[in-house]
Amino acid sequence: MLPGRAGLTELVAALAARTPSPGGGAAAAVAAALGCASAAMAANYSTGTKYPKSAAHSVLASALFSAAYELLARAEADAEAFAAMEAAKKISPEAYAAAGVAAAAIPAAVLATCAREAETVAAFLPACNPRLASDVAVAVHLLAGAGRAAWATLRENRPGDELRQAAAEQLRRLDAAEAALASGWPSGPGRPV
Repeated sequence: MLPGRAGLTELVAALAARTPSPGGGAAAAVAAALGCASAAMAANYSTGTKYPKSAAHSVLASALFSAAYELLARAEADAEAFAAMEAAKKISPEAYAAAGVAAAAIPAAVLATCAREAETVAAFLPACNPRLASDVAVAVHLLAGAGRAAWATLRENRPGDELRQAAAEQLRRLDAAEAALASGWPSGPGRPV
């Protein structure tokens, strides 16, 4: 059974509603949090005497769990930043521009987190419990998709050249993390052909 089903239902309903927020930025952050959580579960199941890197896997699980909560906080912040932009629009063009810069920082941070964690998780794949390899792959794909979704939100905020260059590098890292899945899959009966 999924915990907090009512909370998930409320989130889906809020995203589907004809309201300005939460929107795509919040959805991207939540998807990234789910990716981190899926990888944390796999890392937790890759501990114990059968796993030589058990202690490192415990640390990884903890770090991914923390990243998931950080991403959920960014989902909230994204919704608040959009509301602040709408309010600033009524004040002045300068206030609106400043609010836009602040709002752009959130999807930029989500994209950066996605790139970092996707690389980390893809590198973990060969060492994970083989029965959880699909959960690791799900995590990487969720992080990559969430990162691309964060870029779509960031791009809408018209980022400056520096943010665009950083985003291009992070998107490249996401592509590389997904590509690494093909070569890093643990051996065994579940290995895709």
